[in-house]
Amino acid sequence: MVVELKAWDGYSLELTLAPSFVRALFAKTDGVWIKLAGWRRGARLWQEGTSVRGEKCGTLELACWSGVWFSPRLLERIPQSIVSAYRGISLSINPYDLDLMFVPIFLSRATSWETNVLKWCRKLFSKVKSWSGLLNYDFSAIGSSFQLKQLGEVVEEFDSKVLPHMGESIHEIRRRLLTVRHVGPKIADAYLLFTGLDISSAPVDRHLTKMMRRLELIPHFTLPEKRLCLQYECSECPKMHSCLRALMREQFGYAAGWLQTVMYLHDTLYCSKKACSECPLKAMCMEWKL
Repeated sequence: MVVELKAWDGYSLELTLAPSFVRALFAKTDGVWIKLAGWRRGARLWQEGTSVRGEKCGTLELACWSGVWFSPRLLERIPQSIVSAYRGISLSINPYDLDLMFVPIFLSRATSWETNVLKWCRKLFSKVKSWSGLLNYDFSAIGSSFQLKQLGEVVEEFDSKVLPHMGESIHEIRRRLLTVRHVGPKIADAYLLFTGLDISSAPVDRHLTKMMRRLELIPHFTLPEKRLCLQYECSECPKMHSCLRALMREQFGYAAGWLQTVMYLHDTLYCSKKACSECPLKAMCMEWKL
């Protein structure tokens, strides 16, 4: 049975999935995104006009994966020029695979999303279809990178330290994520964001720090510190007035995660390619003004 949801004018399933870790659990064939592993494996989703359609899934799953669940009203705190430039991009989340979502997020450290992470995940999820199959898996069959080696070292840690505690507070889930080896604030926050557990959680990466300064949205800040994140909630942290994660949440609220995603996409589409003349945000950009 085909289910259908109405999006909005300008919405793009392609651009919504492009920067989302949810994409790692799907493969695109002839314009249709097919789920490779986990919940509703084999589900299909695609866009027709301003609607998204799905097979082998329900409307709630389709809404989450496609980002149609996200209300543009959440963007009231975002500068209108950014909203106008990226009105077609929503926030794709996957609360149905709280286990498997850890894989692409963990693998994303210090490497290319497009070149390496997606390639590793497609290869891995073509062989292993569920979390239980990963617990004793030999990840050297996928590749020899340090990310894959370390993933093999920590899947059981994540399974025992984090997954049994999903009913606890967001702070406690984040704290437990940070007790897993090789997991820092960026990975923990990406997990919270793309599972939909906390859409105000903005992973602080090099793309975000660059764009916050260039667009002068938050020009002065410090970076999250794991030792403090393990000890404090943001509202109680001694760095709450300077830490970029806390400032993003305070200034942009539930749109903080969306903005981080858009800043990643903007940096890869324009800034990293030095495509300044084509940039839709150049009027805001300090580099362009110079």
